[in-house]
Amino acid sequence: MGRVPRIAAALAFSLLVPMTTAGCSRFFGCAPQPAEDITESDLAGVYTSPEGGRIELGEDGRYSTSNLPGASEEGTWSLDLDSGSTEDLRLEDLQLWISGSRGKPWLYRFDGDPDNCDLIEFHRAR
Repeated sequence: MGRVPRIAAALAFSLLVPMTTAGCSRFFGCAPQPAEDITESDLAGVYTSPEGGRIELGEDGRYSTSNLPGASEEGTWSLDLDSGSTEDLRLEDLQLWISGSRGKPWLYRFDGDPDNCDLIEFHRAR
């Protein structure tokens, strides 16, 4: 499907089905879907961004961050893959989304307007 028909189809669809910003971004293809069977245990680990942000997710539901504006340094995190139009992962006050596989997941957040498809990626350190 060419770009113009794809955009026209997306706009027509958006008039019929209300979506939040993140849902819209996934529909346009700039934000990859997470693995459907990913679990909290799969996500546990340390993730870093090229900008120097660091997120550590514990299997016990606790997290810690450093060099991550807009996020509390410590707290609890929760996974919610049932909602197709909101974040996949919440660090109390910070929304994140998940991509990759169960064996190699990565996290991202939007840098500005989600429709611009600018992602800040966090890859697990191994």
